[in-house]
Amino acid sequence: MAGVATANALLASGRFRAEELCVLEAQDRIGGRVLTRPFSDELPVKVDAGAAWIHGTEGNPVADLARAFGVELKEISARNPWLHPSSCPGFMIYDGRRRLSDHEVDETWRWQELLLQKLQEIAWSGNAEGKALDVVVEQLLAQDPQLRDIVASSVDARKRLDLCLHLVETWMGSASDEMQIDAFGEIDLMGDDPGAHCIVPDGMHSLIKHLSAPVNSVIRTGVTVASINYEDLSGVFIECTDGSHVRATRVVVTCSLGYLKSGRLRFYPELPPPKANAISRSQMGQCMKVMVQFPHVFWPESASFITQINGKEQRIYFPVIFSYYAAKGVPILEGDLAQETLLSNEQIAHGLFLQMQDTFGVDIPEPVGYFVTRWNQDEWAKGAYSSVTVESTYEDPDLLRQPVADRLFFAGEATNYEYQGALQAAYLSGHERTVGIHNE
Repeated sequence: MAGVATANALLASGRFRAEELCVLEAQDRIGGRVLTRPFSDELPVKVDAGAAWIHGTEGNPVADLARAFGVELKEISARNPWLHPSSCPGFMIYDGRRRLSDHEVDETWRWQELLLQKLQEIAWSGNAEGKALDVVVEQLLAQDPQLRDIVASSVDARKRLDLCLHLVETWMGSASDEMQIDAFGEIDLMGDDPGAHCIVPDGMHSLIKHLSAPVNSVIRTGVTVASINYEDLSGVFIECTDGSHVRATRVVVTCSLGYLKSGRLRFYPELPPPKANAISRSQMGQCMKVMVQFPHVFWPESASFITQINGKEQRIYFPVIFSYYAAKGVPILEGDLAQETLLSNEQIAHGLFLQMQDTFGVDIPEPVGYFVTRWNQDEWAKGAYSSVTVESTYEDPDLLRQPVADRLFFAGEATNYEYQGALQAAYLSGHERTVGIHNE
């Protein structure tokens, strides 16, 4: 997204002709971690293996693009369903086979709002840097009078609070022991915009298709950059693994943070220590999507998300499961995992099936198809999206986007602190870098 957005903005500025631009893409497709694909040959419904959500429709440039391109959006939740699930109709909670009452669900979401407010207060306190989320939450549950009373109020209160924490982990793409409490300074907008959260029925790649149309002629796919030499004051020399090379006055690097961390892209001279250290400290979050197809819908058709607070400790646990029936009318359930696992794809998909048996009984039908995303194993992404961890600092996104020698620029979702990890971060970063180039 960032590379296409950069090229599109440069061309739209009127300062550059198309033949003065060149986009080098290592893969045989454009879009990066935007990847729309058919679920299977038997069920060719379009699903998004990567970015799948428009996170807010008010002031979100990606939502504005969808409207401008005539791309349909389908609202799932009035606000962020992971952080503010009370805004999402059809968000169901189960304790084993028992579905929690509407009163219990509403109560749980009030607890989540209270927990987020407590975390925000700590983030604002000025002494939160470096503190891991799991440690802070345990301290709050033990010491805060309101939260202590909640834990003591019912036998399942702690499990319901744990669910609230799991939803936050899923949104952030990191386990709570890796997450910095500083990230909770603005709980209303953590990587998203106000307004509805939507999916794109035709797939997120439809946006990439429209956005790239003006610059398709200058995109070279299947070209891997091996090194970037910016030593010459007059420009930049880009060498590719196939032996070809490109000379440019300036270059915008839009590969993922994970790929930068891998060291496969070499820079001559080496990047300045502040930027190199920021790359080293910053981490990629892991969000595995596990999509499982069933022969028919056996869960409530009105369900948007299904959660189970009585997860079996001895096996894999999906904090929240999204119903593709509510979204696209097909019998597919998607579970998200915010941590890595050594289990095979088949074992992971079976784990989702077992959790559904815990929830709806052993007589539910066996799955008929599945696929699992592993962005951490993708050679170009090396992770799902960047995240703020206990090793990183709030200055790191700014350090990542700083230009080097007035001719080497950086864009991508990891360089935008406000929307870090979200699609609008990639889009906005590409536009912001073109402003920097215009000023040279």
